[in-house]
Amino acid sequence: MSIRNKKVFVFAFATLLVLFVFTSGYAFKTVKFAVITDAHMALYGEDGMKMGASSTKIVENTVTALNKMDDLDFVVVTGDLLLDGEPWNLDLIKSYLDELKAPYYVIAGNHDQAISKQAKPGQAPYVGVSKSTLVWAFQGHGYKGGNAYWGADPVSGLHIIGLDSNISTGWGGTIPPSEIRWLEEELSSNRDKVNLLFCHHNFVAWSKDDEPGGKFDQFQVNNAAEVRKVLEKYTPSLQLVLTGHRHIGLRHQKVNGITYIVHPAAVSYPNQYTLYTLTPTSANYETKWVPIEKEIIETGKANLLKDNWWRPTDATDKQMLEFFEGPGNVLKKGTLQLKPVAAK
Repeated sequence: MSIRNKKVFVFAFATLLVLFVFTSGYAFKTVKFAVITDAHMALYGEDGMKMGASSTKIVENTVTALNKMDDLDFVVVTGDLLLDGEPWNLDLIKSYLDELKAPYYVIAGNHDQAISKQAKPGQAPYVGVSKSTLVWAFQGHGYKGGNAYWGADPVSGLHIIGLDSNISTGWGGTIPPSEIRWLEEELSSNRDKVNLLFCHHNFVAWSKDDEPGGKFDQFQVNNAAEVRKVLEKYTPSLQLVLTGHRHIGLRHQKVNGITYIVHPAAVSYPNQYTLYTLTPTSANYETKWVPIEKEIIETGKANLLKDNWWRPTDATDKQMLEFFEGPGNVLKKGTLQLKPVAAK
């Protein structure tokens, strides 16, 4: 082979390699994103287990902290943006989130709508927004049209999915058949990418109380086992499911090839948000304190111990605190290994 032909061959091979990289599921090398959950914006709120009077500062300061990260690719807000579906709180939290420099995506939580049971006979109507109001308010932030679930590609080779698990009659959740069918189509058509699934409600139990029939079983969707079986059909393109709702320190558990991660609430102890650095073969996570005064976090901690509704069955104060802080240090840091996704 002549020197000229060798040069042509090397150039052609290099070109094909570049095209392969940028048309495969490995189009991204590293992606950094943040998860904020359960901010419960309460303009006229009070500080209890949920630090409502501090919620505006929590959200505003968290946005400011995220805006200092030049390498942040996107942010996902996994539900319960509002205290109880108030229109003024919707307007306020949107004004803060719109200040984010990175693109952000929203999914609704059970507190982001005025559920029907809050309308009491003989009393003035409950003034609140519907789920549709929130969906249309956050058009372009995941939502595209009237559906409360969505899929998006924040970077090439990465597909993120936001599910709607909320019902109109209470704070529990479900994934209805029509949404499951859509989810299967979404996962099937993106099998050559790394997929991340976000939802407000959980698909696994984080304590005995979370299991069906337990005092906190509404922290899980009521058809969790059915949904997990669907998700398991799409590994390794889907290996991570990220949720909120439970108000406990970050932890994860792996079930049949999928790792389920629950995230700490911003508004209640341990008052954190979470940063991820994702590659096609790993996910590094790190929780951060929301940037507010230590006294506010300590007050939230004390208020948590006073609030018996949130207490696990028969738990002492020490056991309750250990459950809400989660295993290990209060601030979490770790790496999850991922199986590579087969490119087209």
